[in-house]
Amino acid sequence: MGDKESIFLQDVEEMLTELNVALKGFQIYPRGHSALRNITLRVSNLLIDLLKEGDLNISLVGQDLVINGIPFLRASGAIESFKQEMQKRKIEGISFLGGLEEEELKNFIESFSSKDWREELEKRKVNHIKIGKISVGLQPTAKEVTSEGQTSTEQTFQRYQGHIDKARKITEGVIRTRELESGKVNSTVEDILGALLKDKSAFLNLNRIKSYDNYTFTHCVDTCMLSLIQGEALNFSKDKLLELGVSAFLHDLGKISIPERILNKPSKLTVAEETIFQEHPIKGAKLLQETKGITPLAAVVAFEHHIYYNLEGGYPKLKQKRRLNLFTMIVAIADVYDALTTLRPYRRPLLPYQALKTISQLAGTQFEPFLVRNFVRLLCPYPIGSFVRLNTNELGFIWRLNPGRLPWVKIIFDAEGRKLEDFLTVDLSSQRPDQRERKIVSYDNPLFKGITPEEIMSPR
Repeated sequence: MGDKESIFLQDVEEMLTELNVALKGFQIYPRGHSALRNITLRVSNLLIDLLKEGDLNISLVGQDLVINGIPFLRASGAIESFKQEMQKRKIEGISFLGGLEEEELKNFIESFSSKDWREELEKRKVNHIKIGKISVGLQPTAKEVTSEGQTSTEQTFQRYQGHIDKARKITEGVIRTRELESGKVNSTVEDILGALLKDKSAFLNLNRIKSYDNYTFTHCVDTCMLSLIQGEALNFSKDKLLELGVSAFLHDLGKISIPERILNKPSKLTVAEETIFQEHPIKGAKLLQETKGITPLAAVVAFEHHIYYNLEGGYPKLKQKRRLNLFTMIVAIADVYDALTTLRPYRRPLLPYQALKTISQLAGTQFEPFLVRNFVRLLCPYPIGSFVRLNTNELGFIWRLNPGRLPWVKIIFDAEGRKLEDFLTVDLSSQRPDQRERKIVSYDNPLFKGITPEEIMSPR
């Protein structure tokens, strides 16, 4: 964490300390008491100083506060108290906007302290403080979608393959020299983040390109992308996204120490083999701790990513129970989703909606519930990469998302079951009135027809 970021978080912590005092004060003292004026003034002065740098956005992500995109990860009484105030009121986010004045802040604190706080806030018209949910979406920019619905996906395809090739070379380098080239990792993740921010839907498409032979390398890239998509939707700052991306990219680094006969065994592992396999988080964390130029959080994520959210399962076993790091909980979901939707020696892949259902069933035990809901909200109701049957009996492939609306679909087979030479792209949310309306009626599994996402996604 840089000095500027550290000072900013300290200033926010100081402001929240005073705000907590003010909230309690309005519950104790009668309105008009001089103590309330003094408390409000202290909060106002601190907050106005913070707002000189821009709006202040505070989000509750699971059990953690994220402040202007920066997760507040260390223990703090002020942060814990304010987090409890938000949880008690079922609030996901609060934004303090420029132009806020002392009287408006006083109205906010007084209203927020009352039992009917929502009604009170509406009555008092507190315009420079916004309360609500974290906004999540995959809204494309105007440049990302043409009138035909084509995106930069085809152009992104080669870049994605390049990321996988870089992952292979980085891994091979570690195997050969036992050293990790941090510069190459950081630049690769920076490239992935830059491309993802330009077109999220295109990168969600690419996540469906699964290679059996390249699983180790595609998995680290895919887990990185899925983690970044969740982090970006939670409004993490760019610096924190890069730390998250690097942590996700390297989460399975310890597997280089596991024999391939165990990693790729098509049947159930023996107890002895399972013991060896479960050493990879510890080995990965140790290697990352010894590597200069890599965020320290990467070692934390590598060590924790197989430990259950409720601390009752997974591995390695903790000597003393402690809450998992926020980055770990994000990466754990992405890791399992990608693994479930990929063909492995010991099982067939799940369809995207099946994988999301499985992960949802594990919310509260293996995974953090809020992050699961957020992840599902990002990919549903029709996850990119899903094959669907239409009311016309055509078989389609979910090609890109229309936030808040029906998705784009590529028609692969016509109503008679004939495979199309040129796939037809249709926006289900914007169809011509003179044609029969296409609707999704069910999910489908195309494997029996020999169709794979790779064939659809690859440039034609």
